[in-house]
Amino acid sequence: MQIDDKKNSLSNEDENLKIEDRRNDGMFARVKNNSVIKKLRGIKNIQIIALIFIIAVGLIIYSSVTTANRGTSDGTNSVMTAEEQRLSAVLSSIDGAGTVEAMITSRDGDIVGVIVIAEGAESITVRLKLLDAAACALGVSKQIVNVYSRKN
Repeated sequence: MQIDDKKNSLSNEDENLKIEDRRNDGMFARVKNNSVIKKLRGIKNIQIIALIFIIAVGLIIYSSVTTANRGTSDGTNSVMTAEEQRLSAVLSSIDGAGTVEAMITSRDGDIVGVIVIAEGAESITVRLKLLDAAACALGVSKQIVNVYSRKN
């Protein structure tokens, strides 16, 4: 009989024993009653402002990533094609040319202009060698090839 009384008293205690988790309610209430949140709720069109802010941040990040991928070591934003890199390498091997960069402009598959920038292009003989070599390598007229000296 004592065992049954103990079981009954335990089951009654289980029913009376309730565990409450007040942590979530307290956190939510604190955030809900926060003065900053109340001020934000008072601003009209806060959702539109937040959306514009998120889009602006996204555009800034996108812009910085794409600019970083396109930039060269000297800070310019130019990317040389394989043909331009190959021409620059060939022209750099000319005696006195120094560092050379080339830009080839094409329209409908035809080369319409070539710019060569070289350190040694201050010398007229080097300039003429670069002009001849670029025109010959690309198979174009010397009239569409321009050679300039690189600034120091």
